[in-house]
Amino acid sequence: MMKKLLIIGMSWALVAQTGCAHRAALVDDAGRPIREEEVQARKKNTNFLLFTLGGGALSFGASFFLGSLLDRGMNSSSQSVLWITTGAGTLAGIVYFAHQGRVRDYNLALETIKEERVKNLNAQLNKERERRKHIEREKQRLLEERKRQEEERKKLLEALKKKKKD
Repeated sequence: MMKKLLIIGMSWALVAQTGCAHRAALVDDAGRPIREEEVQARKKNTNFLLFTLGGGALSFGASFFLGSLLDRGMNSSSQSVLWITTGAGTLAGIVYFAHQGRVRDYNLALETIKEERVKNLNAQLNKERERRKHIEREKQRLLEERKRQEEERKKLLEALKKKKKD
């Protein structure tokens, strides 16, 4: 009995250690820091609720099955092993999946912030491109105006030279 519980506990610890979701770093793609307040403002709890409910149901079913197997193996008249195993497994599953849901919500909020920053940077880049195009058009217009004035100046100088010769 103790060996079985020890194996189950070690298996659960292994799954919990390797299967945990991790929070993403608090920096955007350009390396600028993201404040925790920004993340909390955009964070929703939809995945937390879905993961908690779904994981709780899944854990209840798995732990009930495992508890019934353990209870049959013990051949006892009381079903305390069944209900202890079911309760502990369900509680552990709810905690585990709730954590996974929170981390998922957190990471989705971070991704939203990163996408917004990229959109803002693209908008600023487009605005700067338009400004440069406008400056280039203005420069071209001024160069044409200068060329026209230079031609007019040459004509006036030639006319002035003709008058002086006459």
